[in-house]
Amino acid sequence: MSSAENWASATNVIEEHRAEANGQTIHYLRAGVGPALVLVHGYPESSLTWYRIMSELTVKFTVIAPDTRGTGQSSLADGFSIEDMADDIYELVKSLGFKDVRLVGHDFGVQIVSAYAAKHRDDVSALVVIESPLSGFGLEELFASFWHFGFLASPFAELLITGKEKEFFSEFAFGDFVFRKEAFPQADIDRYIADQTRPGRLKAGFAYYRALIAGRDFFSKTVAPPWTFPVLAIDGDHSVNGLTAKSFEQVAPKLRSVIAADCGHFVQEEQPDFLVKTLLDFLPTE
Repeated sequence: MSSAENWASATNVIEEHRAEANGQTIHYLRAGVGPALVLVHGYPESSLTWYRIMSELTVKFTVIAPDTRGTGQSSLADGFSIEDMADDIYELVKSLGFKDVRLVGHDFGVQIVSAYAAKHRDDVSALVVIESPLSGFGLEELFASFWHFGFLASPFAELLITGKEKEFFSEFAFGDFVFRKEAFPQADIDRYIADQTRPGRLKAGFAYYRALIAGRDFFSKTVAPPWTFPVLAIDGDHSVNGLTAKSFEQVAPKLRSVIAADCGHFVQEEQPDFLVKTLLDFLPTE
């Protein structure tokens, strides 16, 4: 049984699908009825990161959680620019018959949903950015504090980590960046690691970090004029703790921000009840 099937079996409300979008085969999860709410994961996770909150959000929304290109069960790709990944999600949403969307991104997913919003701002009802400043608008301030940005963008990362995926991701992503360790049962970690050991997945994931550099140029050209749709920034108090808001207030003058208490990088997994309430209170239904 796949990770998505395990999840669907547990929740009983989530449908698993695949669609062709922007030249990619995008695997996605869908649940609920109502206006579209798109959840975009970060690295090294997949759509499974949302399993603690997805069914709760269906009280108001059609919730769509894709695996971004090269991750989870979506297809590999030749290119991994932030703009291309945003276009994947845009084309997926359009193929499902939606135009108006609410976008939520975590970690690298913040870059993707922000690119979507910058290109299609008239289609965006609200944007929620979790635990990542925007490339070119403050993300670079983290490079000196977090060694992995430079390392994972280097050509040596794949060589050094191949064959040691379990050790690396257990200690790195699901160790150093987690405050509430009990939020990550070993079964969840094992599913993410299994994805990383599939052919081509490490290379694809590390390409995301190289895309961050090029993302600075993309956003410098596309974020103006200031965003007028509602934007909410969320950080964990044991992680970047307000830097996401500091970044996005440069492009969204009406930005709101909240801090998740007793929380590391993975808000949706470490403090799911807090995130559900925050999203349902913030996101418009019309």
